[in-house]
Amino acid sequence: EKLIDLQVFAETKNYLKACLLCCEDPALKGQIHYLIARCCHGMELLQAAIDNLNQALSYQPNNINYWNLQADCYLEMGDWQQAVTVLNKSVRSSPRDAELIYRLGSIFLFYGEYAEALNCFSGCCQLKPFNAEYWEMKAEMLVKLQQIGDAVLCFKKAIKYGGQYHLYARMAYCYALLGELRKAKKLLQKVLNKEPDNYDALNNLAGIYHKLGNNEQAYKHLKKALILNSNDPLLYNNLGLVCHKLGRSRKAIEYYKEALKLDQSDTIVLFNLASCLAEKGLWEEAKVNLEKLVALEKHNTEAWVLLGNIYENLSRPKKAVDCFNHSLGLA
Repeated sequence: EKLIDLQVFAETKNYLKACLLCCEDPALKGQIHYLIARCCHGMELLQAAIDNLNQALSYQPNNINYWNLQADCYLEMGDWQQAVTVLNKSVRSSPRDAELIYRLGSIFLFYGEYAEALNCFSGCCQLKPFNAEYWEMKAEMLVKLQQIGDAVLCFKKAIKYGGQYHLYARMAYCYALLGELRKAKKLLQKVLNKEPDNYDALNNLAGIYHKLGNNEQAYKHLKKALILNSNDPLLYNNLGLVCHKLGRSRKAIEYYKEALKLDQSDTIVLFNLASCLAEKGLWEEAKVNLEKLVALEKHNTEAWVLLGNIYENLSRPKKAVDCFNHSLGLA
């Protein structure tokens, strides 16, 4: 084992194979096959590792270490379903091993199987009800599955049992989704009192102020966020939206253009920019941006309607009719 830890794989593997020839004890044979599998895994001989682990499991079928290494091999081979099958067998042999169940949940999460991940993290919470990380992961799965009220309860438990401060921001996000904006605002202000440079909290609180109709405060928080990160197209888009609401269309146009410098194919920004340009009577520039948009999204009804209106203002009625037909799906 010390040689394996030192990554002396080939020589150790040969030595262990020789040991197998003179070994009669079934339990010891299982351990030797496991150690050979570790060598094979270290040498990236994944199928050979799996074969040796199958041999090891035939001697010691309830050994968690054997199942876990076999799951590692299948994951590295890209066969996550088989890794899950293997870990399920391991869980059946050790049903109260919370870390093992957590690992299974993490695999489901990585591959987008949120309901299965939720089952795993819920099991972890039952086994170790004072573990903040388990409650946090359960809450995140509930958010993914749009069970927002239950997610709030889980975030509260995660905070109660010592979870990190970012959980207040996540809980605020849930309250915002539930329409409880003032609760969300209070939590985000709490986060920013402790962490004034929390980028996500600044953006989320700006969003809350925007929804509450206080766009001056929204703009103030977005500007603080911009000092922390000037490479986020979503931030520039939100600055544009807020400036537009404040009647500062030319400033909004500047922010939208900054967003497009970072992501030229962002259809939301293209539409918002075109709308602002059209309001200012800058028809040609608005047309150019909308044509880019409909080339990316051929079935964007709002874009076709706005483009039709722009062609009408440019005294090109036939092009306008074509656009309106596109918006109705008649083209």
